[in-house]
Amino acid sequence: MKTKTQIEFGFIDVTAKSDSQLSITDKQDFVDLEDLKQDDIEETKYATLERNQFALDGTFELMPENLDNMCLWSSSMSNDAGIFERPPVLTINFTEPHSSLGLTFLFSKAGDYCSHLNITYYDKDNQLINDSDFYPDDYQYVCNNIVENYQKIVIIFCGTNNPYRYIKLYQILYGANKTFEGDNLISANILEEMDLLSSEVSINTLGFKVYSEDDEFNIINPTGFYSLLQQRQAFKVKELLLKEGKEINMGTFYLDTWKNADNKIMEFDAIDLIGIIDKTTFYGGMYVNIPFKNMIKAVMDSANVAEENYEIQENLKNIMMTGYIPICTHRQALQQLVFAVGAIADCSRSDKIRIYTIVDKEDNNTIEQTNIFQGTKKVEQNEIVTEVAVTAHNYIKGSDAEEVFKGVLDKGDNRILFDNPVYDLSCAAGTIKESNCNYAIINCTTEKEIIVTGHKYIDNTQEISAKVEDIGTDSKLNTLNIESAYFINKSNALTIAQKVLDYYQKTYKTEFDFILKGESLTEDVAIESNDFSRQLVGHIKKLDIDLTGGFLASAEINARVRLLTVLRQATLKEEYASMLVRNVYVREEVSNG
Repeated sequence: MKTKTQIEFGFIDVTAKSDSQLSITDKQDFVDLEDLKQDDIEETKYATLERNQFALDGTFELMPENLDNMCLWSSSMSNDAGIFERPPVLTINFTEPHSSLGLTFLFSKAGDYCSHLNITYYDKDNQLINDSDFYPDDYQYVCNNIVENYQKIVIIFCGTNNPYRYIKLYQILYGANKTFEGDNLISANILEEMDLLSSEVSINTLGFKVYSEDDEFNIINPTGFYSLLQQRQAFKVKELLLKEGKEINMGTFYLDTWKNADNKIMEFDAIDLIGIIDKTTFYGGMYVNIPFKNMIKAVMDSANVAEENYEIQENLKNIMMTGYIPICTHRQALQQLVFAVGAIADCSRSDKIRIYTIVDKEDNNTIEQTNIFQGTKKVEQNEIVTEVAVTAHNYIKGSDAEEVFKGVLDKGDNRILFDNPVYDLSCAAGTIKESNCNYAIINCTTEKEIIVTGHKYIDNTQEISAKVEDIGTDSKLNTLNIESAYFINKSNALTIAQKVLDYYQKTYKTEFDFILKGESLTEDVAIESNDFSRQLVGHIKKLDIDLTGGFLASAEINARVRLLTVLRQATLKEEYASMLVRNVYVREEVSNG
């Protein structure tokens, strides 16, 4: 199958736009410069009195009385040579230093753009760092120029590509995008995985190797791109199916490691958003009757994941949650929550963490035999579990105060951690500035010994189990114990135990290599076989995808057996015979040239 892989590497400072304060010497009254800080504004092509601007092709609209989302329009117009007699000057100030690979400008899609820009950068002391001129040749233009630690930018719009035009600017990106494709992309693989029970929340990964003639990707080049790597540097991956004319979004990944095989070949490893939140700490807490959506928001806010970067299935949002989260990573905290409601957290083929439940389907997409590589298919029965025993937790407040911390702390703020959850803390020799059941931040005026007293929570646990009924006397008993799911309590323990038990009943693990046609992680698919009386059907739990090798994948599926009706068996036999004829015909065509 003919495919093409594109990996867009965004050298964009993701914090600069929100940190910017903009002012300009020349603008229309309807302009709000705050619009330049938005990412989703679409230009409307309005007819104006600019010379030869109003094309009668139906793409222009008359200006309404009230205008929104105009970003930046100058009030002055360029002269007959396309030059401004008094050029508009845009000044951008920042509260923090930023670094970027120049600036990307998006002018008017109607074909009007600034033809000459002067850009100067200044540091925190208002000292000039860089002064450069650029000459755009399209409405979208990248002013490539690596500048580090600037806190002010001044942009002078000197002229326009057409005479008698206003400056119309709709977006500024602090950096630029690079796209790896074709001969520059040596190899690329994506590993998508999912624990269908959410015993863990999996991290999807991207690995790729590129060839570049330019020294800009050399890791030891002090003026190269490596010095500009931002936290959460994003790769957007697309797979183009050329014959079908189809484009598949393969997801957004974030740079994890970068190394040079030599000065021309670079190797990149990246992780998805779940991998990012696995690198940061959540300090947990004790929670009573909190809606699931609020719990998720608390974890995501703490991990600096914006609301637009996660979504929750509607019927999960208002499930009330009671339980405890110890100090852990944000990924581990997410796992505790989704496991307790029988959901999964999935980041595959997306830039969002999607939280939803998996359901079995009757009308499945079928992976055809012709797409499965001969000799690669394996089927084995999953572990047989006859009982699932779940520990239900019930945290109550203990009555006795005791010493929960004793030690010498430094002057200033100190974070101390507790072995067990506590409440009602007191500290005579220091000031408790912040605390929850897992930690306290204590301020000391000098280095001194500190004693913290408090009460401990007591976890009254109970074992609740689900068992397979009517077990034969010769059957081997196998109990699966779930102990550290701290949002499992008496109200939901049996439901979760039964869900886990059902997962292990009469299921199979099937693995094979096949040509990917757009199948995705967790999708409920049918696997075609020569046995027309039954069919393996199940959810995809792993896809190891070779993007540059023809869109091939190694799959792992948690499958169940579906018995087929007589009519369906006949239909499959007919389709299979037709498929064999087509394959013979194609082979004859190929052999005959």
